[in-house]
Amino acid sequence: MLPVGYLPCTQDPPSGTNMGRVIDEVIAEAQAAEASGWDGCFLTEHHQQEDGYLPNPLLLAGLVGMKTERIKVGTCVLLMPLHHPVHVAEDCAVIDQATKGRLVLSMGVGYQQHDFDAFEIPITERATRTEEAMEIIRKSWTGERFSFEGKHFHYQDTLITPGPSQQSGPPIWMASWTPVGLRRAGRLADGWIADPVQSLGVIKDYATRYRAAAEKAGRKPYICLMRDAVLADSMADAEAVSEPTMYTHRFYFQYDAYVQDEHIKDVKTPEELSFGIAAKERLIVGSPEDCLEQLQMWKEAIQPDYLIMRFRQPGGPSHENTLQAIRTFGEKVIPKL
Repeated sequence: MLPVGYLPCTQDPPSGTNMGRVIDEVIAEAQAAEASGWDGCFLTEHHQQEDGYLPNPLLLAGLVGMKTERIKVGTCVLLMPLHHPVHVAEDCAVIDQATKGRLVLSMGVGYQQHDFDAFEIPITERATRTEEAMEIIRKSWTGERFSFEGKHFHYQDTLITPGPSQQSGPPIWMASWTPVGLRRAGRLADGWIADPVQSLGVIKDYATRYRAAAEKAGRKPYICLMRDAVLADSMADAEAVSEPTMYTHRFYFQYDAYVQDEHIKDVKTPEELSFGIAAKERLIVGSPEDCLEQLQMWKEAIQPDYLIMRFRQPGGPSHENTLQAIRTFGEKVIPKL
């Protein structure tokens, strides 16, 4: 059975004034996922969002971990260039110890300028900072003293404690959607997270590139497929409640995140991106049976090792409806994957 993780919404539009409620809802949704057969809960990171955005996914992963007993907890993703690698190594070790080895550290280099502005980090340094940080974090988890001389970080005879619960440290997954990023993930990471935006053909090409890079580096490929979903009683019902998801995907389209393919070749503006177009090999939509059929298609084409699903966007559905979707997906879809 394909293990499935859940990605909650960590925003509070329009004003970001009810973040305590958002934290409560994230924990409740993670607990519902754990009770319904899901495998994990993963948290995102952004900064300077006017509508509110929980900015520390590692801290939140630890909170979720202390309110659950079985599921993996982790980031998806930590914006690594914005963090000091020793702090990340230490925080991960503490969370991994507290959760008895349930942490997954997923990271990315980032892409939004305002995230970098908040920390006075040049966005041009994002790749080199991330690569150096990955090496430092792994050395920090060995329990041995180490030295490191890089462009951004310098250590001499340094010992980082405590160590994590997992013997080699939490797995490090890396998100990427560019050729250089795919090669980086294959060369350095324990797994690659496919973005939720691209169509089946694009992700299949990315997976081939990533696998080749991993095998060249002597690493075993590990693919985490990520998808946005609208779960309802029927396809028509899904379309009727799809506007929050479509708002997010029109945002992606507006900022050129969509790679051109046969399904969007005639789409010129975000407003022209309809539910029917996005549902073709991008979104997972419809009844549980519809969603299972679509995911089986993805599973056969991509052969992923892990799946992360997102049901809730900043505009909806409600927390209550999301809880029901989590339970329904856990009961009717996950066991058949």
